[in-house]
Amino acid sequence: MRRTWALAAIAAVSLTFSSCAYDSTDSGDTGGNAPVSPTPTSPPAAPGTPVLKMGPTTLGEVMVDDGGMTVYVYDNDEVGSGASSCRDTCLQSWPPVTSVTENPTVQGLQEVVIDTIPAADGTHQLTVNGRPVYRYKDDNEPGDAFGQAVGSVWWTLDSAGNPVTTTAGGE
Repeated sequence: MRRTWALAAIAAVSLTFSSCAYDSTDSGDTGGNAPVSPTPTSPPAAPGTPVLKMGPTTLGEVMVDDGGMTVYVYDNDEVGSGASSCRDTCLQSWPPVTSVTENPTVQGLQEVVIDTIPAADGTHQLTVNGRPVYRYKDDNEPGDAFGQAVGSVWWTLDSAGNPVTTTAGGE
């Protein structure tokens, strides 16, 4: 009986690691539209809380969410389309930045148009100048910016909402 449980445990661990393999160059392109588990999102900010602001990161001052986590835009999103092109497995690595209100508050941003589009979980995904914004799953602490330039399609934002296309090394 113990041997059966041990083999089952080893098989489960093997399947977990093989199915969760992640390539750090993930561009967000799903390569298909296979259904996945419910979309993770960043926790929505409470009404009246600034949902976007400028904050210090490993890249310098860039746009961050209310928790100080770096936000990103995706080159494959069509500006002003009212929809995100990041779906399915892409959303596992790039959860949308959401708000519980359609009129989010921002702090210290210059002439930026903040709006929302419907998010899969019924909240509102934020857009900056018509582009949906996301967090990166490998950014674990405020100030992390590990998603910058992933796949050459993910970028942080400056205070005017423009993509920042440099990296920590100034490339």
